[in-house]
Formats: sequence, structure tokens, C-alpha cells
Amino acid sequence: MYDRRALLGALDPALLRRISLLEIHDSLPSTNERLLQVPDTPIAGSLAVCLAGHQSAGRGRNGKSWHSPAGTGLLLSVSRTAPKTPDGSLALALGVAIAEGLETFVSDSVELKWPNDLVAKDRKLGGILVETAMQGGTETRVVAGLGVNIHVSEEQRTRIASEGGMDPAGLFELDQRKSPEPNVLAAAMITAIAAGLESHPVDGFGRWTDGWNRRDWLAGKRVEAKSGAKTYMGEAAGVDSSGALLLRESDGERRILSAEIRL
Repeated sequence: MYDRRALLGALDPALLRRISLLEIHDSLPSTNERLLQVPDTPIAGSLAVCLAGHQSAGRGRNGKSWHSPAGTGLLLSVSRTAPKTPDGSLALALGVAIAEGLETFVSDSVELKWPNDLVAKDRKLGGILVETAMQGGTETRVVAGLGVNIHVSEEQRTRIASEGGMDPAGLFELDQRKSPEPNVLAAAMITAIAAGLESHPVDGFGRWTDGWNRRDWLAGKRVEAKSGAKTYMGEAAGVDSSGALLLRESDGERRILSAEIRL
């Protein structure tokens, strides 16, 4: 699916110099798991990248499975060390960067469903998973995983529907600006993720807030937010500069930091 030489040629030379590890696999249990297990990155602040044509144990947020038969999705992870563990707003910042990158390939809008889903035409186009591990006892390895549907089979749709998941969309179902050749698409997504991983420790989520709210798929919708044993109902009203979901209730506005969201 990927050609190493073509992928390297599609990456900006300046970014390429910051990548100390780049792996391409036909199949892996999980690209995130692979980068969590590799030896400590020898160069401080450098990036590690892992791509796979198929994942046998891909996962999403809260332990959910990520279904992507071989050759039907873009599956990759990028990691970087950070002086401390990032907060949940990193996934939102990455969402904005990735959506912007995807829109260079399609003319349809790519929207964001809090906290980590990519949406197009009211269907799930992809998802982001951020995981962390201690590195060297003093730093945190931050791994950002991305799955984007390229093609969606009827079997996938049926399986996802049976699990109560959001109806999926494939990139090739959208109006094309230019052909999403796999190596060029992968390079664009690596670039987007790198931008988020490198800027978030310095700038936080603030610089991404407006971009998120312009793409907020939940905005104005009545939602149910289940956080632990508590459930809140209200109208989604965007996110604040910390990445919290704002829920407009009858008696005021509530900030939601972590929750399962249902319409």
C-alpha cells in the first residue's frame, strides 16, 4: 500500500530531518502499540512514525475496536516526547490540523465530533487516539494514532451498525479535489499530526479553538453526555479554550471535560 521512497519524497525535508524512526508494515496489531513499545527515542524532540496496511487489534477511545480490513483505511501513528503528559485538548488540536489536511484532498467539509471523531456528510470519516507512556523516567512519550476510512464495505457498515457505531464514510465517497494517492495522503497526515504534537506543548489548545468551533458537528444539537455515573442533557455550544465541551442547560452552561456523547 505504501512505498517508502515515495513517502519520503512526499514529506517536507525540514520535517523529514525531525523524524528519527519511520516504519511501514503490511500488518500490525496496532500502530499505537508499536510506538509505545519501541526503545526510547534517542534524539530529544524527534518524531517516530509507524504506518500499517492493516491492524488486527486496532482500537479507539475507551477501549472500542477500530474496524478497517486490509487496504481500506489509512492507519498511522506519530509519537514525540514531551516534558509532561498532555491534557485531553491535544486530541482536539490534532483534529483541527488533520481536518485541514484532509480538505486539501476533498471539497466536502470535514467536521469534528467532540472529542476525537472526524465527520463528513454526517458520517464518521475517521478517529484519533492519543496515548502516553513514561520515557526515561522524566519525560512522556505521546503517541497520536489516526484511522481514516478510504473505502467502506457493506460488511463494515453492517458490523459497525450492529455495535451501535456511527455510520462510516470513506474518503473516496466524498467529492475529490485531487486523488488521495496513499503516500501523498499519508505524508499530509504525518505533517498535520506533527504540527499538533509540536505546537501543543507550547501553545496549548488556544490557537486551535476557533478552528474547532468552525467545524463543530455537535453545535446546536441536543446531546446526552454520560460522565461516570452522571448523565447530563443539553444543547452543545462549542468548546472553550481548554477543549472542554460546553453544554447549554436550562439553568446555565456546563463544562464537560470527559464523557461519552450521544444524540
